[in-house]
Amino acid sequence: MKRKHGMALLIILTMATTSLFSFADTAKQITDDLNAKKAEQKKLTNEINKVKKQETQVLAKIQSLEGEIDRSEGEIETLKNKISNTENRISTAIHNIEVAEQNIGHKQDVMGERVNIMYRNGNIGYAEVLLNSKSLTDLLTNLDMVKKIVNHDVELLKEMEAQKAIIEEEKMTLENQKKQLVSLKASVEEKQEKLVVSRGEQEKYRKDLAQNKVELEKMLDQNKKDADNLTNKLRSLQSSSAYVGGVLQWPTPGYTNITSPFGNRIHPILKTKKFHTGIDIGAPNGKNVIAAGAGKVITAGTLGSYGKAVIIDHGGGIMTLYAHNSKLLVSNGDTVTSGQVIALIGSTGASTGPHLHFEVRKNGQYVDPIPYLKGK
Repeated sequence: MKRKHGMALLIILTMATTSLFSFADTAKQITDDLNAKKAEQKKLTNEINKVKKQETQVLAKIQSLEGEIDRSEGEIETLKNKISNTENRISTAIHNIEVAEQNIGHKQDVMGERVNIMYRNGNIGYAEVLLNSKSLTDLLTNLDMVKKIVNHDVELLKEMEAQKAIIEEEKMTLENQKKQLVSLKASVEEKQEKLVVSRGEQEKYRKDLAQNKVELEKMLDQNKKDADNLTNKLRSLQSSSAYVGGVLQWPTPGYTNITSPFGNRIHPILKTKKFHTGIDIGAPNGKNVIAAGAGKVITAGTLGSYGKAVIIDHGGGIMTLYAHNSKLLVSNGDTVTSGQVIALIGSTGASTGPHLHFEVRKNGQYVDPIPYLKGK
């Protein structure tokens, strides 16, 4: 009979232990998955921020290109007006040259006719001037007048030829200016075409970035949903699990000396009899403090006489507290795994030296941590 009872007890303990390790393994896997999701969230957020920065840069580039395109369009319009004005001036010059040529031709015809008449008349013309002259003075005056008329015609013809030459030179200058303007206009138009192509490329890049951002944001949203599901699953697992003693890890690896046990004692500072709500474990300043089990950090900060402290909810009504730390390595809301370093040994708060004050609370009540801890 005793053997049967012993066997039954062994089976119960084995089942309890198996259930316990199964829970721990499952919780650890969920926690690992959750941490992986959080790491992925951080990476995705960084990628999204990077894309947003690139979008801002591309938009600025597009705006700059559009400004250059607008300026080039203004330049082209100005050059068109200058070319049109130059063409009008060239047309005017051509017309003036034609008029000058006509005037020169007409004057040449008149002078030619006059010379022919004088040539045909020979000395008679001079005889007529002599006969018609009333005196020697009158004769000389008449001869001088004839000479002046001829000289005037010659000078006038020279002036006309010179004016024509000036107009032709002006026309040539205007034609050269037109060539330069046309060449400059072609150069600006070529530059504008390149700017338009570049703007098109940047627009395409911007659209690609926008699409990439949409995809990344979808991935981030899905990741957050997955993380929420894992968090809910972990909470459900923790709340539904029946806590069994002896499953918490020793919180100070390598340091097992209990300097003050759980229960009544003389307070080291107040020197009065007070109930000690946990155990004190002596350890050097700066050594690691680890999470005794997987769970969620519900408090991480300075808690009065506890100094810098961390409280972890492990589910099943079990919470652990780690006090007097020199530095905290976790924050409120963090999900931690069993054995994860959460703080460093210190002597903050009401403390006489570096050590860890460790508590276990079950359903809000202080309990002796020793039965809940695995072997040291």
